[in-house]
Parts: sequence; C-alpha cells; structure tokens
Amino acid sequence: MLNCDLICPRIRPLSAVYLVAFAVVSLGASGCGPSHPETAPVSGVVSFDGKPLAHVMVMFFPQDVTDARIGICMTNAEGKFTDVSTFGTGDGAVVGHHNVSVTEAWPPDIKEIPTDNSGMERSPPRGPWAAKYRDSTSGALQVDVVANENNVFEFKLSK
Repeated sequence: MLNCDLICPRIRPLSAVYLVAFAVVSLGASGCGPSHPETAPVSGVVSFDGKPLAHVMVMFFPQDVTDARIGICMTNAEGKFTDVSTFGTGDGAVVGHHNVSVTEAWPPDIKEIPTDNSGMERSPPRGPWAAKYRDSTSGALQVDVVANENNVFEFKLSK
C-alpha cells in the first residue's frame, strides 16, 4: 500500500488544495503545535464505472471540528487506499463527519513530471469522473469516521 510520504512530492504546485494538504500533513508530522483531535483508521476503495481508480488522491475534509486538518492518501493500482495521514503518516482521519474529494495525481513511479514552456509542472490528466467528486464542498461524497473502529469506505464515481 502507498502512504503519503510517497505521494507528497508528486503534488503539483499550482493546486492550492494540494499545497494546503501537503503543508498540513508536513506540519503535523513534525510534531509542531498542541495536541490534536482524535483520529481513527480509514481505508477503502475508489472506482469509476465499476473499475478501480489507480493513483488518485483522496482527501477527507472534517466538518465537525473547526481547526482540524485534512486527511490525505493515494490509491494503489487496485484503487485501494490505506494509510490516510492527517497529523502524521498513517494516523487516520479526524473522528467525525467529512466531505471527501477525489482528484487526479501523478503516479508514484513517474520518473519526471512533465513541465510547460515556463518550467512549471503540468497538472495530471483529468479523470473521466464528474467534477462534483473533485469538489469537497459539493457534498457528493460524505462519510462519518467513527472512533475506535476501522472505517472502510467505498467511493463509486460516475460521469
């Protein structure tokens, strides 16, 4: 399974959401700041039209806690994800209600991320799924992360 340490360097610099998620996970992993809200393990699978979505970013946006951080992970080749990272690698997502987004990401084995004429990294190609799944505010994907449970979710995306 993949963890956030493998995918964070692949986050494109033009995406504010990716930058915020990377900063949040990095600061949490360094041990900075006061204690944080409780987290619980999260895993699952992402599919589009019944087929697994490989190497996509899954982000969990807490709705019940005002200063909580985003949980982030990447699916593997079978569309499965584990090791959701919020305050540290693989610590899970904050307990409570979440809006979830699924966005494109470069695969972890890519040798060199393509750049444009100005040298900026290009965005990964757009996936075929509906834009509402990329937007954490759309409410298209919502889950409840429960304390002391192994929270397993299945996200079935469509056009």
